[in-house]
Amino acid sequence: MPEEILLLGIGYIADVGNLNLYAAIFISIAGIMAADNMWYWLGRSHSSIAQKLIRGVGQEKIKIYENMLRKHTGKYVFLSRFIPGARAIGPILAGSIKINKSHFWLFNIVAGFLYAPIFILIGYYFNYNLEVLMSKVVSVRHIVFILFLSAVGLGTAYFVKKKLF
Repeated sequence: MPEEILLLGIGYIADVGNLNLYAAIFISIAGIMAADNMWYWLGRSHSSIAQKLIRGVGQEKIKIYENMLRKHTGKYVFLSRFIPGARAIGPILAGSIKINKSHFWLFNIVAGFLYAPIFILIGYYFNYNLEVLMSKVVSVRHIVFILFLSAVGLGTAYFVKKKLF
């Protein structure tokens, strides 16, 4: 499941009231950091799992990602958190080409502290706005029903007039 969907769902559940919003954000950031740390160290140790994922991406893309990572380490680590394809492979590549771990962590933590709250808050506010939208739909439903009755009434009147007169 893509992280975005999970984080949006967490925000939605938090607004429903079954989850503390701040705890959800904190735990999500911790989970993202733990996963990225694991992938960084699997890449750094050249584990078979990491190598299999790298091969699955394809050598052309890996070369592009590696070049970007070497030239713009901080920017790439930060921005890759927000790009689905790069996010999956970024920590592994950073580890496999032995990017300084403190440099990796600095930008990864900053990105994580922005990424998780953004998607959780979108999910949180989506639920609120969904309730507002649904209340508007209820109002519109009455108008649509009145228009439907008017159309049926006019249609019936036209049919009766045509048949009787």
